[in-house]
Amino acid sequence: MSNPADKILSFLSKHKDSYTSGQAMADSLGITRAAIWKAIENLRADGYDIESVKATGYKLKGVPDTLGEREILPGLKTGVLGKKIIRLTEVDSTNTYASKLAVDGEPEGTVVIAEHQTAGRGRLGRKWVSPPGLNIYASIILRPKVPPRDAPLVTFVAAVALARTVRGLYNLDAGIKWPNDLLINGRKSAGILTEMSAEPELVRHIILGVGIDVNMPREDFPKEIKDISTSVMLELGRKVNRAELMRRFLEELEKSYLMMIDGRRADILDEWRSLSVTLGRNVRVTSHAGEKTGFARDINTEGGLILEVDGKEETVTSGDVGFI
Repeated sequence: MSNPADKILSFLSKHKDSYTSGQAMADSLGITRAAIWKAIENLRADGYDIESVKATGYKLKGVPDTLGEREILPGLKTGVLGKKIIRLTEVDSTNTYASKLAVDGEPEGTVVIAEHQTAGRGRLGRKWVSPPGLNIYASIILRPKVPPRDAPLVTFVAAVALARTVRGLYNLDAGIKWPNDLLINGRKSAGILTEMSAEPELVRHIILGVGIDVNMPREDFPKEIKDISTSVMLELGRKVNRAELMRRFLEELEKSYLMMIDGRRADILDEWRSLSVTLGRNVRVTSHAGEKTGFARDINTEGGLILEVDGKEETVTSGDVGFI
């Protein structure tokens, strides 16, 4: 963090409850008063609300609603995830972009985040609607030292982290619909897409993509999903700081990811069960193989959905769930 503006922003973020004089910042950061004044003017031009009071100092009052290192890194409590953030104004798909970086050796924990996707995609090849400036479209490069058969657990890791984030920050009734949709008060508000590159016994990398409808107004949802979708803003009744949400998600994700690396599969799946809105209900599962209806009894150790169909148990490994 050699840029004076980044140093000052980090300093002001850590001392946002009080005013700090220019001289105190200069002494602490080892830069001149003139450099501080210039950097603060540049930050203001970028949308940062920095208040100055004569003979008192500077105070950070507000940040722009953008998603980059300046907004996410200050206060981020992770060891690996999110330490490098690549912010794009527009991209076809963050997963596609991150996959290319991963092949080229980009380190674990790198986050690709975009304001707008032109070809965002969800599970089963579906299009993910990605209007600019409202939501979170991000992909994270992971390099877990696990066999490929364990890679699908990343989906459950991410779903648990996302539900924890929304519950913890906003006290909303967030739950998980098998396998990886986040529902708030019964409506879908986020999806997860994981893509893996592997050898027979080794995972090269996993791209964990998340799409979170954060500040999406009702009228912006496509007609066909308007009644079954929602955003955090709609459920909370106010606009949400996207950087705060992303920061918390990265922190929760790292906690769950470390559980996976430590071999605590059972703990992850137990927490998933506690957050599930699928288990204990009659469901219809639609996949490329057709349609099954039954009672969602449990998930197995691989995350497959165990259905009771006509008194017998059947396991479904992929598909979309609808409630009956």
